[in-house]
Amino acid sequence: MIQSGVRRLDEVIEQAWVVEFLMRFKALASKGRIVVFQRKDHIETLGALGILPHQAEETILGLTLEDYYKGAGESERDGEEVCEFGARVAGEEIYIKLIIDTARSKAICCSFHIAERQISYPFAQDGT
Repeated sequence: MIQSGVRRLDEVIEQAWVVEFLMRFKALASKGRIVVFQRKDHIETLGALGILPHQAEETILGLTLEDYYKGAGESERDGEEVCEFGARVAGEEIYIKLIIDTARSKAICCSFHIAERQISYPFAQDGT
């Protein structure tokens, strides 16, 4: 009984962290402080989906707690927080990795590509 209560508390804390991460990421982005890496897989994904970079950015800014996949926490680099998400775009599941660089006050999307494996969404209402 106590263990399930602790797990539930951990889940609530993680949810709150993800919501706060998204709020800070979107606040930085709204100030023009968003960086989207133009990696080869990112560019290929945009072409495969038939979308433009600003549409990818709209997808990123539309992420919610339900899109959360994993990784709430600090990056290997000091001053960076990382969070991973998934989203459906043009019928494809997209893997999105976001970083908040607190030292430079930047919102960074370092991954935006078709998912290489199925993404699970622990906080999705439908449980998928």
